[in-house]
Amino acid sequence: MFRIFTKKKREERLCDKYKELMHKAYKSALYDKEKSDKLNSRAKKILWELRRLNYREIDAWS
Repeated sequence: MFRIFTKKKREERLCDKYKELMHKAYKSALYDKEKSDKLNSRAKKILWELRRLNYREIDAWS
């Protein structure tokens, strides 16, 4: 019912981090290309990790 006391799985945390990094990369692309590239590469590493863990929600992103 409530997810107050349940911890997120590692995959869910990585997924949230990936979405956050991609959002920041998108926003910063207009002003600072280098920062956007760094954020994008960090997000790509997280995506590779999610693929390695066989996280099923990735198929919806591709």
